[in-house]
Amino acid sequence: MKSITTPRLSLIPLTVEQLETGLCSLNDLSASVGVSLVASLFEGVVNRAVRMKIDKMKKVPPALHPWYTYYLIVINEEQIGAGMVGFKGSPDELGQVEIGYGIDPIFQRRGYMSEAVQTMLAWAFSHRECLAVTATGVLVDNFASQKVLLKNGFVETGQDEHGINYRLDRTKL
Repeated sequence: MKSITTPRLSLIPLTVEQLETGLCSLNDLSASVGVSLVASLFEGVVNRAVRMKIDKMKKVPPALHPWYTYYLIVINEEQIGAGMVGFKGSPDELGQVEIGYGIDPIFQRRGYMSEAVQTMLAWAFSHRECLAVTATGVLVDNFASQKVLLKNGFVETGQDEHGINYRLDRTKL
C-alpha cells in the first residue's frame, strides 16, 4: 500500500501487522512508521474500531486492504501521527463506501481533518467502482465532524437513533 501526501500531511496506510502492533505498543508502531504518535491514537472507541478492521482485513484479499485499513495522519511540519482516516470496506454493490476518521483534540480546528478527508475522497473517487461516500451515525453534538463533512461537500440525508447520516455522490464533485 502506498502513502498519500498533501502539502501538509502524509497519509500512511497501516498494514494488519502495524494495526496489531499499535494495539499492543504505540512505541513499536512509532518505530515501524518512523514518526512519533499522539498517546491517544488507539484509545477509546478507536481501539474497538481497529480490532474490527483487523478482523475484516484478514478476510479479504490484500489488494482490497487500502479500502479497509486506517491511514495514519502525519502532520509533516511536526512529524507526528495525530489521527487516522479510512473507509469501512470496499464499495458495495451500489458503489457506496463509508468513511470514518478522528484526530487528537490538540490538532483539531486547524483544517487537518478536512484536508485528510478531501484527500481520501479524491482517492476513493479515482476508483471507478466508487460512486458515493457516506458517513453515518455522526453524533448530533459532534459539530467538528459535521463541519468536516459539510466543508467537503457532503449533504445530510437523515437522522436516526445513531446520529446524523451524510452522503457525497461522485457526480456532486
